[in-house]
Amino acid sequence: MTNQTGQFDAIIIGAGHNGLVAAGYLARAGKKVIVVEKRDRVGGACTLEEPFPGFT
Repeated sequence: MTNQTGQFDAIIIGAGHNGLVAAGYLARAGKKVIVVEKRDRVGGACTLEEPFPGFT
């Protein structure tokens, strides 16, 4: 994980579909945005892997 310093207009928690869309809209509006995701992949439930055991 990298150490991010500075000021952000918005901090998006979660890089799933909705988080990425929200970040995109805010960035288009000229806001400085950071997206934080705990997993090693973005996309949330919209991935091609088994996101949760038994859930496909």
